[in-house]
Amino acid sequence: TQEGFEALQKTMIASINTQFPYGEADFRDYVRDLLINQKVYDYVTKDASRDQEMVWARHILVGTEDEAKAVLERLAAGEEWSALAAELSTDTSNNTSGGDLGWFASGTMVAPFEQAAFALEIGEISEPVATDFGYHIIQALGHEVRQLSDDEFETFKTNAFSKFLEEAKATMDVKKYDVWASVVPSIPAIPAEYRIDTTGQQ
Repeated sequence: TQEGFEALQKTMIASINTQFPYGEADFRDYVRDLLINQKVYDYVTKDASRDQEMVWARHILVGTEDEAKAVLERLAAGEEWSALAAELSTDTSNNTSGGDLGWFASGTMVAPFEQAAFALEIGEISEPVATDFGYHIIQALGHEVRQLSDDEFETFKTNAFSKFLEEAKATMDVKKYDVWASVVPSIPAIPAEYRIDTTGQQ
């Protein structure tokens, strides 16, 4: 009810005034920013479809390009993929299941990996693909349009919104100044155990 809303609002404002040096105007600015952000998010993602081209892939992750090339040589010699993944892959989340990554949509993986996986024909094995995690040998196991789950759809929309923001920033003359130390609030104080020594002293 309106009465309940107003009572809750007064309680929140009183709590903010008690705990932080901010007032109702600051709180309203904060809520307005959240609402604007949500409105823009909704607009940018309004045409997003749950049906997306997806790829099913598996990979073997190693530390160097030479190691990745050695994996390719052993595969070409007839060694079994799953056995090599279990022996060599540093991705412990899936190396015992043949490096199977399941189905994923665009925007799920890091860009170099994703671009390589989507470019492969079913059954095709990639050349070494470098990412921040190491070097991947990727095999595409399937390509099809699939419906995203609720979690996948939210991730897809979040990634689309982030891309929109990055592209918008690229068109603007944004300057950043390293003045954070002079504008970071000192209240509430940061507990000593969480502070970082920026003086170089031990």
